[in-house]
Amino acid sequence: MKKRVNYIYFMLLFMPLFFFGANGANFPITKTEPWPLKMESPLSFDIASKCEMLVFIEVFNSYDSLSASVLAESVALKSIHTKSVTQWKEATKTRILVNFNQLSDTALKELIPLKKNSNWNALSLEGLEQQFPSKFNAWYAATKFFYEDYVKEQIRLAALFPRITSEILQFSETDIQGHNFTDRHYLLTFDDGPTAVNGNTDKLIQVLDRYNLSGMFFVLGDNFEKRLKASSIQALQELYGENSVFSHGKVHKAHQKYAEWRSSIDDTNTLIQNVFPTENKNALVYFRPPYGQRNTDMVAYFTQKNSKIILWNIDSRDWSAKLNVQQVAQREIKLMLLWRKGILLFHDIHTKVQEVLPIVHEYFKDTEITWMKSRDF
Repeated sequence: MKKRVNYIYFMLLFMPLFFFGANGANFPITKTEPWPLKMESPLSFDIASKCEMLVFIEVFNSYDSLSASVLAESVALKSIHTKSVTQWKEATKTRILVNFNQLSDTALKELIPLKKNSNWNALSLEGLEQQFPSKFNAWYAATKFFYEDYVKEQIRLAALFPRITSEILQFSETDIQGHNFTDRHYLLTFDDGPTAVNGNTDKLIQVLDRYNLSGMFFVLGDNFEKRLKASSIQALQELYGENSVFSHGKVHKAHQKYAEWRSSIDDTNTLIQNVFPTENKNALVYFRPPYGQRNTDMVAYFTQKNSKIILWNIDSRDWSAKLNVQQVAQREIKLMLLWRKGILLFHDIHTKVQEVLPIVHEYFKDTEITWMKSRDF
């Protein structure tokens, strides 16, 4: 019965991915077109970021005016949780306006001139496509296509919240999404490992080492225990090196309705503490719930332990068979420019991240963004 309940929740949240593309988009998600200008400085980052946000606003506004019933239909739901959708809309507008205020004066003047401290209406430009030079036509079309898909993806998550919780909204102050980071600061995170010895986890860490990067690895207790038995404590310590290891639960089940969520968290925490001991043995390490799903009891538990739930705001979707390496990389680049800060979600059990990270790192190498060290978080 428990397996069936978890299956139902999984299908409610992710079924549109299989039938409509990424979260309800009724078209193939194959169209990508790189930004036409060189990414060679903080200024070029700001100019690209500004243009990403302008196209996002254009698409966002087209959904903002829809009735609840039409909005529900657009994201393949019978009904939506209006309060949650409204909360997401308001938070999104605030974040985008804050991001515009981070742009340099020079960036505001370039390509499409904008005034400092513009409000939402001033940034909702009429005839946006015509304001770009012709060499931006392909980029604009692909970017609008991308945000049509992305906005529906976000609305669907908000529409299901809190019946099915996710990363889309904070459940409490214990939740960290990444939106409150310093501008142009990014944290790498990886879920679901570790893999077998010399598997994808090992290969990914070699990539991180090559680029002097580090990240948070949210491990599944069963996988971690299996890897520990196949190697040793010392081998695991050497493997993860400067990276941090935290809990993703014992098994990959939605913990919101999982009766054994407490033991799933505690058992995995004990395993991690045995390999990576902390000064306070009773301290609960950061936790990332599978699918971002949690409940009020879980929140209270983490509050009592003075710990945090780590979510994300830049989802790579590297697990999707519908996206190839270049598409995942372009998705990450666009969302990094849009949100300008945050937590990137990857999965070390899959291979794509091993190719995506070098692409993204190389793309932004001259823009002075900060890749946060996981142990400084």
